[in-house]
Amino acid sequence: MAEYYRAASNLASQGGRYISSQELGKTTGHSAAQVRKDLSCFGSFGSPGVGYDASDLSTQLGKILGKHKLKRVLLVGVGHLGSALFGYNRLRREGFHVVALFDNDRKKIGRKVSGTEIQPMEQVRRVVASEGIDIGIVTVPAPAAQRVADHLVESGIRAILNFAPTAVSTPRNVAVQNVDLSIELDRLSYIIGRLP
Repeated sequence: MAEYYRAASNLASQGGRYISSQELGKTTGHSAAQVRKDLSCFGSFGSPGVGYDASDLSTQLGKILGKHKLKRVLLVGVGHLGSALFGYNRLRREGFHVVALFDNDRKKIGRKVSGTEIQPMEQVRRVVASEGIDIGIVTVPAPAAQRVADHLVESGIRAILNFAPTAVSTPRNVAVQNVDLSIELDRLSYIIGRLP
């Protein structure tokens, strides 16, 4: 849904009116049949032979994805990757506001990054409760990742985006998305080794 939302939003912002399931599929890497099947799970959006009104589809998918609500996010691990993600303006444009930064490096604690103070891990539970934070981003070294994820879960975080180079596990009531950049690069390396 997020891929379809982005494709429809981009088209609508460029003044495009309609987009077909075939065009949506080509943009997102799915078949037209898969696009129609996926969208049908959430209602009836398009017209046969005409396609989907890009603006309306973007609005409807935005509601499904909760885009109308600003999501408050915390970030643990203010190294190179964490700092880059914190400074990534598109997160805010997409409705994700990183409101708190945490690290266990005593040299970083107390410093401010773009006006946001880096806090010690001991403050996570208090900040999650006071700021109404549901999502945590983890950018720590692999050996610390599961411990950090466990701490976030115990503090009330309901979803984790993990960039540590190892998978973390969470209870069934806490969503986790593991993103290992080196594995993604390995996949690409494998693919290009087999391209004509």
